[in-house]
Amino acid sequence: MEVHMSCNIHAILRFLTHHNLITVSLKKSKVQATQGRGVLRCVQGTGDWWLDWDMNRRVRRKVAKKSKEKVGVPGNPEIGDADLCPDSNEDVDWTSLPDDTVIQLFSCLNYRDRASLSSTCKIWRVLGLSSCLWTSLDLRAHKCDPAMAVSLAYRCVNLQKLRFRGAECADAIIHLQARNLREISGDYCRKITDATLSMIVARHEALETLQLGPDFCERISSDAIKATAFCCPKLKKLRLSGLRDVSAEVINALAKHCLNLIDIGLLDCLKVDEVALGNVVSVLFLSVAGTSNMKWGVVSHLWHKLPKLIGLDVSRTDIGPSAVSRLLSLSPSLKVLCAMNCPVLEEDNTFSVNKYKGKLLLALFTDIFKGLASFICRYYKDGGKCPLGLEEF
Repeated sequence: MEVHMSCNIHAILRFLTHHNLITVSLKKSKVQATQGRGVLRCVQGTGDWWLDWDMNRRVRRKVAKKSKEKVGVPGNPEIGDADLCPDSNEDVDWTSLPDDTVIQLFSCLNYRDRASLSSTCKIWRVLGLSSCLWTSLDLRAHKCDPAMAVSLAYRCVNLQKLRFRGAECADAIIHLQARNLREISGDYCRKITDATLSMIVARHEALETLQLGPDFCERISSDAIKATAFCCPKLKKLRLSGLRDVSAEVINALAKHCLNLIDIGLLDCLKVDEVALGNVVSVLFLSVAGTSNMKWGVVSHLWHKLPKLIGLDVSRTDIGPSAVSRLLSLSPSLKVLCAMNCPVLEEDNTFSVNKYKGKLLLALFTDIFKGLASFICRYYKDGGKCPLGLEEF
């Protein structure tokens, strides 16, 4: 059997030779690494590698005591010409390698090469399905349709983290049958509809993180977000971009059913109910960056009452100095307020941040790096700890 490998073969060779799992020899027409029942070879100047697998052939290498052949991979100074072959006449079988070693080798490969190497024998096929290799899956560089998702399903039983790109891939997620999925993150989700999102959350009740953006999710309405609140009670992080309307009914549903919701991001939305957001008492981090039509007078009178709010992002909005001052002065828990590119706030030359001790304001008119350094030192000085969760902000 012959399997083509397109990964960084030098890294694999270093790993295998370091553990004395293969020997590497240089010949006139090709470089080959031999051990056990496998031969790894490359025609010079092409960069193409193949793994030839012969289950009926033993490969024995004898090293002369008087003259040792120098070994190495041409053009790779990291391996060099050092002798990587142990002085041994023992037979070594590739299939007898420790399972941990094979799994570590698989972890160095991309999905395509991992599948190719798994097909060489039954033992490696089983090891290639190890749950530790399939806890996360990044499909952004691949075109994933329902047929491909079905073929991956038996590998994704214990999948916990998924990243994808595009509406077509989103439609195929349910075919992965990853019931234990904890995190879903999607890019280029402009064409995702309510039906798709509702089906995704209905199939993944253990979901803790849902992120769709940064492009606008124009076809997602309040109905799909309400379905998310009902279907995913363990939700901790929700970040959506470009929604047309986030009503009070939706936000109250999140506050009622998702009691562990600590991170909310409603970015670049046209309308968000400010009063309802004041009811999400579990929130630690809240972002309404780029959201228009916000009533900042209502915000400043309600949001400072949120008992656990540590970080607030109001960047790219029309928030004014009075609302910022009220939030910083009246909120006992608020530690960081990010107000980048807020023209109304920046035009007020009389606004001063020095009077808010223990608070950090990130804006274009403040010294951001000095403020961050001072803030971090304040909480880690003399073995002190950063406020709960702020290290993730």
